Amino acid sequence: MGIKLCVAAIVKNEADSLLEWISFHRSVGVQTFFIADNESTDATIKILDMLSHEGIVEYFSIATPSDGNAQMPAYSEILKRAKGKCDVLAFIDADEYLLSTEEDPSILPLINEIFSTSTVSALGLNWANFGSNGHLFSRDGMVIERFTKRAPQNFNVNLHIKSIVRPEMVSEFHNPHYAILKEGRYVDTTGTDIVANERHGSGLTNKVVWHRARVNHYATKSLEEFVLGKSRRGSASKKSRVKHEKYFMQHDRNDEECLLAFGIADATREEIAKLKELLDKKDTEIINSGRNVGDHLKKAISTLKKIL
Repeated sequence: MGIKLCVAAIVKNEADSLLEWISFHRSVGVQTFFIADNESTDATIKILDMLSHEGIVEYFSIATPSDGNAQMPAYSEILKRAKGKCDVLAFIDADEYLLSTEEDPSILPLINEIFSTSTVSALGLNWANFGSNGHLFSRDGMVIERFTKRAPQNFNVNLHIKSIVRPEMVSEFHNPHYAILKEGRYVDTTGTDIVANERHGSGLTNKVVWHRARVNHYATKSLEEFVLGKSRRGSASKKSRVKHEKYFMQHDRNDEECLLAFGIADATREEIAKLKELLDKKDTEIINSGRNVGDHLKKAISTLKKIL
């Protein structure tokens, strides 16, 4: 039996693309999602609630503490909840997509190979920073279809990594990118031990490695989505960090077209259709059984049907 891969994330007001993000990752091999909701005011909670009833998501709510750093406490809680429920856990954000750069879109062959070595406790995947594709306003379509232009591999922002870890081997997270291990090796996709960036320290590498896999980071999306979404949400890891004009200009890189994630659009749609089928089945069960289910579940089903 292969290694069970799960995803961990903290989210806030991600209803517009949350289903796509979950469906995409299910299509590349992720089985379960551990999600902390950070005071969402849109339909995010309703979506998570419905998916939790289907065993796809395990979620909880977390408030923003006085220092503004909800991410690290969320990661600590997820580590506790995930132990014994998955073999390896990828800590990513809702605008980040785990992507195989090989012919097989599944990321599981790499995960199985890397973690077949018992001394490996963590895998770091470098970013691939995607820009706005020149879109000022939001358009219909999935993120992986609308944004297909990215920075070149040697773009300095791509030195950041996101981590896939054995939960039981992590003491805590040093920052959103890097885990402090109890023991074991921290490697890249070539199996080489990761060395902290000479200038910026842990969480960044000295060289961008896209061999076999990476994390597509849709850092800006359209200008409208950036202003109304990421900029307004702020940072979950640092209260003082403002993501506005400077951030957008730095990350809005559209140098090279890349269709690797675009190529998984059909598989992602199939997963979305499966979620809709689950919804229809759940709705029918409720009607036929006459059960007195909570209003929150009824609202979740209604909301998801509208989105799908």
